[in-house]
Order: sequence, then structure tokens, then C-alpha cells
Amino acid sequence: MHSDSESNMPLPKSMKVSDWVKLLTEDFTPDDLEKETASSLLHYLEDLKLLTPFENETLKWNELRDGMALKEQIQVIRDGMMRMAHTEMGFAMPFFIGFEKLKLPTIESLLESKGSAVKSKNAPKPELASDLSNLQIVKKVGRQLKPFLEAESIIVKRLLGNRTSKADARNLFQYMFGKMNSKAQPRKWEQLSRKRHR
Repeated sequence: MHSDSESNMPLPKSMKVSDWVKLLTEDFTPDDLEKETASSLLHYLEDLKLLTPFENETLKWNELRDGMALKEQIQVIRDGMMRMAHTEMGFAMPFFIGFEKLKLPTIESLLESKGSAVKSKNAPKPELASDLSNLQIVKKVGRQLKPFLEAESIIVKRLLGNRTSKADARNLFQYMFGKMNSKAQPRKWEQLSRKRHR
């Protein structure tokens, strides 16, 4: 796990945000999670009552008890994250768990929660035109973006909490959306662009 000499030192009772970010990104979240998104994730974990503010602007993991060995602590944190991944409020957790392969929810399932299905199935059909005017292009792109923007606004609203700000929620959503997309289609563009540069 950790390569440093204190690899078996238990975690302190509470830690600064930067230490939590480091711990989460090293041991708990997928490898591609950036620090900024990990900070947003901390706020979400606070809203899920897994983390609570402690003295001197530190945070503590609620279920950690004094006298636990590091192994036990790691397990408690993992269990808490897994438990939350199966709750309505923790619906985003599966995207942020890197220590176990969880089946990621589809974007549709995230939008349909609590019976608030999106009812915009009757989008107007795109006009057929051989040379599109700028306005038509804007309209067409707008139509293609609309489902994404609707999804963003619904999911961002679901992520908002006392600690999770709109900016946090957007960070989390963008990461989740990237995961959903990479699942849907292999990235062929990387190879193409590499060939072009040779």
C-alpha cells in the first residue's frame, strides 16, 4: 500500500484536508481522480456523514475508533464507502471507489431516481439542410448538448449538500460523466492523433 517506512502506523484521529485527499487518492479512489475532484469528494463524504469536521480545521472519519490498527482503519473506511454506494444519497459513490470493481450506474438510472424521470423524449427532428446556416448549426449543437445539460443539472442538484457546493457537484459530475463515456466507447481518437504526429 504505502511505500514509506511508517506503512503500519495507524491514521491520526483527524487529518487536514490535504492529508485526506492524499490518502483517498492513494488507497481508495480510482487512479485518475485529480486532487481538485478529490477535495470535492471530501465534501460529499461529509454530506454522507462519513467524515465530520473536527478541531483546527481537520476532518475525522466517523467510524474510526481509538486503538485500531491501520489495516482495520482502511477496512472501516472502505466498508463505509461501500455501504454508502448502495444508498440513495450515496448514488455517486460507485464512481469514486477504486479498490473494488463496482458496476457503474447508467446515466439514465441516475436521472430516474425518486421517480423524477426526464420527460423530454419528444425533441424536434433536425431540419434537413445541405448547407446549414450558423443559426441552424447552433440549434443543432444545442439539441445534441441538451440531454447532457439536463443530465448535468439533475445530477448536480442531487449531489448538492450542506458541504457539497455547486462547484464541487460539477467537478464530481464531470468525473462521473467521463467514466460513463469511457465505458460506452473505447477511445479511438488517441491512436488516430498519435499516428498523425509521427
